[in-house]
Amino acid sequence: MDNTVHIKTGSKGGQSAQKGWKMSIAAAISCICIVGMSFGLGLPLLAMNLEVMTGSGLVIGINAFAGAISTVIAAPFAPLILSKLPARPVLIFSLLLTAASFILYKLIPSVPFWLLIRFVSGFAITVLFVASESWINQLTPDHLRSRMLSIYSISLAAGFGLGGFLVSILGISGWAPFLAGAIICAAGVLPLLAPGPQLIAPSAKESSPFILLSYFGKAPRIMMAAMAFGAIETAAMHFSPIWAARSGLEETQALRLIMVGAIGVIALQFPIGWLGDKIDRYQLLKACAVGTLIAPIAMWLVIGQSVTALYVVFFIYVGIGEGLYILALVLVGQKFSHKEMTAASAAIVLMYGIGSILSPLIIGPLMDIFNPNGAMFGLAGFALAYLAFTLVYRGNKSS
Repeated sequence: MDNTVHIKTGSKGGQSAQKGWKMSIAAAISCICIVGMSFGLGLPLLAMNLEVMTGSGLVIGINAFAGAISTVIAAPFAPLILSKLPARPVLIFSLLLTAASFILYKLIPSVPFWLLIRFVSGFAITVLFVASESWINQLTPDHLRSRMLSIYSISLAAGFGLGGFLVSILGISGWAPFLAGAIICAAGVLPLLAPGPQLIAPSAKESSPFILLSYFGKAPRIMMAAMAFGAIETAAMHFSPIWAARSGLEETQALRLIMVGAIGVIALQFPIGWLGDKIDRYQLLKACAVGTLIAPIAMWLVIGQSVTALYVVFFIYVGIGEGLYILALVLVGQKFSHKEMTAASAAIVLMYGIGSILSPLIIGPLMDIFNPNGAMFGLAGFALAYLAFTLVYRGNKSS
C-alpha cells in the first residue's frame, strides 16, 4: 500500500508529504525551542559570570565572538557532516554536547577554556540549525511552508524568552542555572526518538564545503536577505538598549526593548507566514526590508517623545526583521530540490553569521561618531543596502 500523499506544488523543491512528516517536523521544532531556551539562559549566564570573573568587557566580547565565528566556520561543513551521518544522531549528539558544555563551564571556570567550549558548542549548534531547517523545508508541503517556518521561528523566540526568564529566577551563581541548562538540552533528545521520516541527505556533489559559494550566484536575493537579517538582528538587539539609554531613557526602560522585540517575533511571525503562503514571497520579502528601513528612522524620531511609541515601533521592527530570515528559508524550500536544500540552508546560516559578525564592527564606530543615533543610521543603512541590491540586481524572478 502506498502511504505517500501526493501534494502538487509549483516549486522546484516540490515534494510529497511523507507518512509521519508532522511527527518529524514537531521533533525538529521542539529541538529548536530547546536550543532557544539554552541560548536565553546561557548567553546572559556566561556574560555575567565572565563579568564577575574578569570585569572585562573585552573578554565578554571575545567570548561572544567565539560563538559567532563558529557559525561561519561550521556552516560550510554542515552538509558534509549530514551527508555522512544520519540527521537524528547528529542532532542528538549536538544537544548532548551542549548539555555537557553547561557542566564543563561550571566545573572549569577558566576564560580560555570557556572560549574553547563556546566555539565547540557553537559549531555543534550550527550543524543542528542547518539540519533542522533543512528537515522542515524538505517535509513541509509548499502551500504550508511559510506558516510552518513561522512556527519554527516563534518556537525559537519563545524558547529564548523562557530561558531568559529561567535565569532571572535561578540567578547566575551556584550549580542551579548550569544544571538547568544541561537538563534542558538533554530533554531535547526525547522528541528526536519518536518515529518519522529522516532528513534526506545531500548528495556528494552538494556536500563540499566550497559548494556554498555557488549559492550566492544561484540565489543572490535570498542569500543577501539572510546576511541583512544577521546584521540587523545582531545590531538591533545588542545596541538598541544602549542607544535608548544614551538618549535619555531609564535603564529599565531601555532593557525592556529586548523583551518587546522578542514578543514582536512571537506575535508577527505567523501573520507573515500566512501572507507568505498567500502572496508573492519575493514581494513580501521586499516589504519586510522596507519596514526595516523605516523602523529605525521612526525610532530616532519618537525617542524622547513617547516610550510607548518607541516600544510599538521596536515591536514591529524586530517582528518584521525576523521575516527576512524566515522568508529566505521559505524561498530556499521553494527554489531548491531536496538534495540541494541542506547546502542552501547552510549557505543561509553562513550569510547570517557573516552579517552578525560585520554589523557590530560598523554600528559600534557609528555610535561613537554620531552619538548616539549612529546606531539607528547604521540599522537603516543595512536595510537600504539590501533594498538597493534587490533593485540593482536584474536576474530572473526565482533568483
